[in-house]
Amino acid sequence: MSGSINQLLDNIPDDEVQQTKALRRVADVAQNLWKTDPGSPDLDLLAQKIGDAARVEANRIPLGESGLLEFFCSVVSTQGLRSTLAIQCLRVIGNSSADQDENRARVVASDCLPGIIALLNDDSILPFVIPVLFNISVDYEPAHKAIHQAGINPELISLLSGPRLNDAPLLVNYACKLLGLVATQEPEANLVDPATPFVLLTLANHQPLPLDAGDFFAQVSVALTYLTQEQFLQTFLEKPDSIRLILQTFATACSDTLRENLGDEAHFKQVLTAFTATLADLSAQPLFASLCSLDGAEVEMLQRWISAQQIPLQSAACLALGNIARSDDKCSYLVQGLAIHKPLIAILADDANVDAGLLHSVLSFLKNLAIPAGNKPILGDAGLFETGVLPRIWDLDTQTQVQFDAVSLTRLLLVGCPANVRRICAPFSEDSASAAEPHTQLHLLMSLSARSDQEPTQMETARAITTVCRVLHSSPDSLQSNVSTSPSTSTPNSTTTPSLPTPSPSAQNQPDPVPSLETFYADHSTLTDAMLRLGLQSKFPVLKSELLFVFALMARTPAGASVVARCMHRSELVDTLVEVVTGEKPAAPSSNKPEPEPDTAAATLLPPDLSVVASLEAQAPSTTTATTPGIQKTMRDVDRENALVLVAQLLQRCTDELPVGARQTFQNLLREGGQRVLRERSVAAVTTNVATTTTA
Repeated sequence: MSGSINQLLDNIPDDEVQQTKALRRVADVAQNLWKTDPGSPDLDLLAQKIGDAARVEANRIPLGESGLLEFFCSVVSTQGLRSTLAIQCLRVIGNSSADQDENRARVVASDCLPGIIALLNDDSILPFVIPVLFNISVDYEPAHKAIHQAGINPELISLLSGPRLNDAPLLVNYACKLLGLVATQEPEANLVDPATPFVLLTLANHQPLPLDAGDFFAQVSVALTYLTQEQFLQTFLEKPDSIRLILQTFATACSDTLRENLGDEAHFKQVLTAFTATLADLSAQPLFASLCSLDGAEVEMLQRWISAQQIPLQSAACLALGNIARSDDKCSYLVQGLAIHKPLIAILADDANVDAGLLHSVLSFLKNLAIPAGNKPILGDAGLFETGVLPRIWDLDTQTQVQFDAVSLTRLLLVGCPANVRRICAPFSEDSASAAEPHTQLHLLMSLSARSDQEPTQMETARAITTVCRVLHSSPDSLQSNVSTSPSTSTPNSTTTPSLPTPSPSAQNQPDPVPSLETFYADHSTLTDAMLRLGLQSKFPVLKSELLFVFALMARTPAGASVVARCMHRSELVDTLVEVVTGEKPAAPSSNKPEPEPDTAAATLLPPDLSVVASLEAQAPSTTTATTPGIQKTMRDVDRENALVLVAQLLQRCTDELPVGARQTFQNLLREGGQRVLRERSVAAVTTNVATTTTA
């Protein structure tokens, strides 16, 4: 019979149509053998000959159209099939599918893939099963879904987790590629082993030396693809030593030797970018922070990365540590206990560091560290306000996101910190105060506000400048006296964070005193140009509230009131105050042109009994509703009261500096709204007193 089988295949015509007809006769012979004598060695021989024929590309389509491919697909799924025939069936299927989507579609449609995947458990067939599955699936999306649904992931992970492939690196490579093909499929229960990324990273991290760059990056790439899916992050972190594993693998991936051996710069950068994103996602998980003690090996490794030569490691360290540092206690210890800010500031101070991703990561981390009140003066004392540090980043006009980050960090450092306000307002040198060019860091910030065409940067510079004024007018000695930088507002939790050391003597150093408010406003005469951005926009109501509060604070001093009064020459600002107080836009835009007044002297006086409004304290705005016992006050109420306090202060302190039209408008506003404010404050005071008495 073997001779006749050879003749069957030797006489196949070259014409595709005739070839298909001839192969149909071969298919009939094969089916007859399978029915009458399934154990016949002739069937094995026939399958071998057809597998050989399928290696020739021209034969593949006729093999599919003749029905031979479907026949062997049905045979390979048979339970208890002898391995010799199974191997030949796999050869027919794998060779016929090479670069032929039509045949791949036939294989998928035959529903033989679960049977083929089951053969992964047979060591004698394993060297054939994995390459055949790859041939069927590569570059053919329907097969990806089919092998995923057939359960290839748990089978391959079981295989890679054990010793069966220890001596078969080529099969490991194909297995990882197959896992990569199904990595983006929907991870249904029982179809994906949750340990997949951990197993792959372990495999990559335990390769024999010298590392094969191609294999290493292939395994790592697939692991990172799985970790882009939220459901794998938690299960990965639950594995013992998972954080050490991913940090070590990332450090290995950054090796210059591997980079050279890989020879594919685009793929190298793609993997490192994916690593950075994955580490950011992992470190954002609550479990990550709970597993990383601030004095532990993982944080120590991340801290070393900040000073590494590889930008991906530096960026990833900042992102991960920034996610760990999500409480005041931890941020305080990182600064005051570990001095982690020093290498970060060194990165910003290095002119060679212009990588946008690195600068963004460093600035974002520093923003977290700048939140605790006790850290602010220490960070300022460490040199952030020096010309080559934050002001250098303010000048990066081509990197608008990084520029915004630097301004945002600046604002956080200034909030409630007189020491840093003095730093940003202090002259560069003794002679610079008389120079025509900018001579304080605040001038540089004002210059950025004037030239930027990016709305976020415009708003953030305006907020930073407004914060300077808020601090100056909230702390009367902000400009001229030393304020201790000892962290008194942030006390670490001794059960979760190591105790904080006393700040070093250098942290107590303060900048030289700067001049008085009058001189300050004279030296920064265009300061309100930036601040007015907050009041003349409508997109962010809370920013308008911020400006109203600070203007009301400023108006309590002669120098500040004079500065704010000059702003009232902007009729749109007067209209804004009218709308804030009355709740309605003015019927016609305000005009600041002089108008005849029946009695100028009388008109400049505050309305009877309303001068007390000028003595009221401005109220700090909040993004949430403020509540007094028995009284609920909305942000609109707070804005209205602050606007009326501002108006009263201006009329009281510098009425002659106001445009006539604005003065008349403000007097009307006080007559209409002042009494209401006094009544509300009176009710609030009585309610508070009653509540206090009852409590007592």
